[in-house]
Amino acid sequence: MPDLTFYHQKRVDGGLRTGIDLDGDTICEDFEPGEAERDPALRWYVDLRCSGEGLPAEADSARDWLLEHEAMIQDGFRRYADQLAAGADPDDYPLQWSGFQPLPPGVQMSIACAVIRRVDARELNRLLLDIAEHWSERIDRLCARV
Repeated sequence: MPDLTFYHQKRVDGGLRTGIDLDGDTICEDFEPGEAERDPALRWYVDLRCSGEGLPAEADSARDWLLEHEAMIQDGFRRYADQLAAGADPDDYPLQWSGFQPLPPGVQMSIACAVIRRVDARELNRLLLDIAEHWSERIDRLCARV
């Protein structure tokens, strides 16, 4: 059963890593280095985790699938951001949300996220909204680098 994951992460050193994995293999990725002394530990991460027989099995089709379902994905990120408007208690990480509707046939989807700093927890909803607002731009930029 195929697994497709979009990930967006911020490191302690300020570096940002965004990418797409298909069945555990990275098919496209972008890294923007931070300005602080190198520290690869994560400050936060957000994953869109998809699994099921309805997913593409080939890397070339993964980009198209993520863009084809853009409206549903954006809606999910926005609705989850609304739930986290005040942030989230750091004792409950990682957070997981699976309220996508309607799901594509044969696919399960969820958002998983975690932060290590209280200040980041208060900004989690803005981060989710940013992912929603720039979905197609990020996917296009990632996959253009392959």
